[in-house]
Order: sequence, then C-alpha cells, then structure tokens
Amino acid sequence: MLKNNMSVKILFLNSGGCAWGKCLFCGYGRIQGKNPSADGLKKEFDSFFSGLDGVSHVKVFGSGSWLDSKQVPGEARTYFIGLCRKGGVKKLTVESRPEFITKEGLKEFKDIDFEIAIGLETADNRILEKIAKGFQVEDFAAAARTVHSAGGLVRTYLLVNLPFVRDMEGELEKSVDCALKHSDSVVLINLLPHGNCPLFGMWLRGEWNFLNKKEFLQIVEKWKNNPKIEFDAETFRFVPKFPRELRDSLVGVGENFLTHPHFEVWQNYLVRWYNPGREIVLFLPCSYKKPYSESETHRGIAGVLGGLGLRGSIHEVMLSNAGLVPREFENLYPFNAYDWDERQETEEIKGRYIEVTTRRIEDYLKAHHYRRILCFLKYDSESYQALEMACDSLDIKFTNLLSKKTYDKIKDGKRPLQSEEGLSDLEAGLKDEAVQV
Repeated sequence: MLKNNMSVKILFLNSGGCAWGKCLFCGYGRIQGKNPSADGLKKEFDSFFSGLDGVSHVKVFGSGSWLDSKQVPGEARTYFIGLCRKGGVKKLTVESRPEFITKEGLKEFKDIDFEIAIGLETADNRILEKIAKGFQVEDFAAAARTVHSAGGLVRTYLLVNLPFVRDMEGELEKSVDCALKHSDSVVLINLLPHGNCPLFGMWLRGEWNFLNKKEFLQIVEKWKNNPKIEFDAETFRFVPKFPRELRDSLVGVGENFLTHPHFEVWQNYLVRWYNPGREIVLFLPCSYKKPYSESETHRGIAGVLGGLGLRGSIHEVMLSNAGLVPREFENLYPFNAYDWDERQETEEIKGRYIEVTTRRIEDYLKAHHYRRILCFLKYDSESYQALEMACDSLDIKFTNLLSKKTYDKIKDGKRPLQSEEGLSDLEAGLKDEAVQV
C-alpha cells in the first residue's frame, strides 16, 4: 500500500507479551506470545525481508513494546534494523510504552528514520488511572521529548469514547491538543470491545457501548482537515467473541432466555455495526440442532439454494429466541449454545416472543435496507407472526416462499419444512426471485 508516497509493509510480531497487560480496554496486551529468542526472531525477520524489494517504510505491531528487551531482545532488534538498512528501508515505525523509551535504547536506530508510536489514549490522568493504563500524561510527554531529542518522530494513539468520561467532546479536545503538542502525527481510534478484556464485560452489563462508524466520524469530523491527524474507525474486524469464562448456560424457556444480555449485545451489534452486503434477505426458522446448517431442515434448504446457485447472493438469516442470526454467525456463541424447547412455551411467553422478535426485526430492517424480503416459515409460527407485524409496521412488503395452499396441506406433518412439497415451493419461489438477484 502507499502512504505519503512511501510503500509500506507491516510485520505483526508474535513475541512475548505486553509487560503491563492490564489496560481495561485491551485484549491484545493479555495475549502471551511465544517466548522470544534472538535466534528465533532473526529467522522470522529473515523471512519477513525475503523478497521485500521496493519497500521504503516498515511498521512493526507487537501488542506490547518493541523496546522491551523481554519481549524483543536487543540483539534481535539490532539485527532487524540492520536488515532495514540493507533492504533500503527509509523509515521504521514501532510501538512502545513510555517506560521503555530511553536515550540509550534509541541509539539502535542510528542511520534510519524512526517513529515511535505510543498509546496515550487520553490526556486526562483521572481517566488513565480508571482504565489502568499504568502511566500518566507526564510520562508520555517525557518519552516524547526523549524520542524527539534522538531525532525520531512520535505517533500518538488516542481512544475515542472511553468509559468514565464525563464530557466526551471536552475530553477529546483536551487530549488532541496535548497529543499535537508532543507528536508528529495523531491517530484517533474508535474504541471497540475486545472479547478478553474488562471493557467487554462493561458492554455486556450495559455500562458502556461502542460508537458505530457514523457516530465516530461525526465526533472527529472537526479534525478532518488537520494533516497531522488520522482516523481509525475500525481497528480490528469487530465481532462479539465471548471468552469461555463469560459464557452462560442458555438452556431453557422464559424471559431470561429471550432477552438474555448475550443475545441483546449481539442484536445491538447487528443493528449498529454489521453490514450484510447483500440486497435480498431470506428469513428462515431456527432448529434444535446447532449449528442450524447441520439440521435436516437446513440441509434441505441449503440444497435448494445451492442447486440454484444462490447461496452467496441471498442472505440467510434465522429467526429464534436468540434474535436474528445471519448464517455466517450461526456457529458462534451464543447462537450455537442455546436450547429453547417449544414444548415448554406458555401463551404468555409466546406473546413475549412475538413482541421481542418484532422489535428486533424492525430495528434490523431499519438499519439494513434490503431490496427484497423473503421468508420460508410456517404461517402459524411466532417467527412468521413477528415478521408480518414488523413489516406491517414499517410498511414493507415481504413474500413467504412457502405458499399458504401448500402449508395447509402439509402443516400437520411432523416437520413440514423438510417435506418435498415445502422444498418444491421454496425452489419455485427462488427461481422467480433469481431473475432479480
């Protein structure tokens, strides 16, 4: 890729771990990489530089500190910088916490332009303490002065939408001013919840919520013309991934198994962050067997879609007590771990199911404007009733590819959606829709 007329290549280093590893928002710092050895790292560096012709800027990301000798031994760092010089690399960017930035250590960068990236996150010492950053603004400023005195550049990361902030705009303004004072470039990063950090638990408990991309860009827009400031709306491919220690038993029927917080944060994600990337949606039933695609009903549906060449172009979304479940997420927790036994449903819980599912469908369809809305559902199911109510409320048309006539004929069967008649309706309906895909 090109940036400032320089070709850039990135090394993602899996060596050791962050010496601190306690930041409230960071899952990377809690990952312990392989124990580093200078010889092992040298081999990794040789592989990285193999065929690295024409690259003038190298960035190293290691979820910790490049200048920490326990994470990257000094001998290996010197070797890597030597390879940079030999390969014609003009600029090297690495990351470090302030405590590892010393005048003596920076001598390693002799004869190469270097940049040290520091995660300041905020210029408010009260917030730094709350998020367990492990240093204060004064430590950052001293480290920045050390880098500049050695002829290097400082790149500062700031997190937008940190918890415990009383005035987001005021805090961000203060932090940007501080970062610009001490830095050559600043990156404003949209804070997203890593699965293996305390912030994820705060999200589950409703104590904090992420900004979607539009909300983030609206907040940082005032700096869009500042050449020293960059925006990063998505630092990683954000999907809610629950660590094992946070997972619950989701076997049962009732309010808790309908509006469980783990279902709710996923629905929040699907509405505020997720991009389906397709124009036609096909709403489908859930199944007792998980993942759904291993059930007989879904194997039959997949066979019809696959036979028509529509698996990739039509978006399959299941409706269940867990909410809306796009096919690509069906084998992730909690969607692969719940069990709702319809035989235990009361009329009251059926009503709540319809009410909650209607709200979820409405929110989802407001956020994602499909060109066509299809379903393959039993007419007397709560999921169908919820879809019908949601579409009526939004004044949106939808089509059930299972005809009412066919359903009246097969509804008393044990599994009508697996029947030859039902799947024939699905195929016929999809053939009509295929013209519009």
